[in-house]
Amino acid sequence: MKTRWVNDGVVNGPIQSDDFTPEQIDEGIKAIQQAPLETGYDKAAIESYAVFKRLRDEGVIPKGVRLQVCIPTPANTIFPFVQKAFQSRIEPIYEAALLRAMRNLQDAIPHEDLAIQIDIAGDTAFWEATNPNTVAKDNGLEWFKHWWEGDVKQYQTNYIVHLISQVDDDVELGLHNCYGDIDHKHWHEPASLAVVVERQIMVTKAAPRKINFTHMPVPKSAVERPEVGLDKYLAPLNDLRPVLERDGTELYLGVVHEHKPELTKQMIDAVEKVSPGLKFGVGTECGGGRMTWEPFADALKISADVSSPIL
Repeated sequence: MKTRWVNDGVVNGPIQSDDFTPEQIDEGIKAIQQAPLETGYDKAAIESYAVFKRLRDEGVIPKGVRLQVCIPTPANTIFPFVQKAFQSRIEPIYEAALLRAMRNLQDAIPHEDLAIQIDIAGDTAFWEATNPNTVAKDNGLEWFKHWWEGDVKQYQTNYIVHLISQVDDDVELGLHNCYGDIDHKHWHEPASLAVVVERQIMVTKAAPRKINFTHMPVPKSAVERPEVGLDKYLAPLNDLRPVLERDGTELYLGVVHEHKPELTKQMIDAVEKVSPGLKFGVGTECGGGRMTWEPFADALKISADVSSPIL
């Protein structure tokens, strides 16, 4: 049994958890250490920058646009792809490899052309699951068992802040909050933005540098479930607003749903009702990396239709 991220057709199941002897675990860790482990994020980013620069030179990409490189936290790799017996020992090894990749890509790409986004996805489930009232059979959260000791929220804040500390001050930094997007489905449908807002406030307070932008999802389920509703879902934004305005952090809300322009407008109206005067940009609910071109093009059109120029 594996999580939905493993491409075996299983949606939301416990991670594979076989039994291993201490000797087998030691042997596996030794093999990883000797490999050595490389994440590949730096190589992909550097290759992408070459294409980015060519397109900018050709006038396809306007000057002043930055290449955004997305770096998922270690938990997003360790939880779905590493068996439970190895997770705690793999974490520092994988994190070190990730930090090397972050350093390499910042050394290779001019900082004025670069933005780094920390992707926070599966992490959100660990945070949601700290409230036992949100954990129910088959709602996805029951499978998210953290491997570390101590307070879940503080531990998670610490490792996110550690990644933030590796981003140079002249590189733009953003956070992306997510509830999963495999086949455009979530592993958990949130009742509100409370968890995402709480984490954003804790991370911002501990971060050694400015967070330039943050993205938060507004799922269709907030409308589809009467017990939730948009007003309740969006209400926590009022707790975050003073922090955003104090620090000049740009807020992007995932209200754009392909082929549903009226839903997007309904969500925008709800934001303006719940928090009048709040400045925010729009984005898709959870990125566009797994969209085919046709729905992605429609999402871009909706984004343009509901937005005003900022330059």
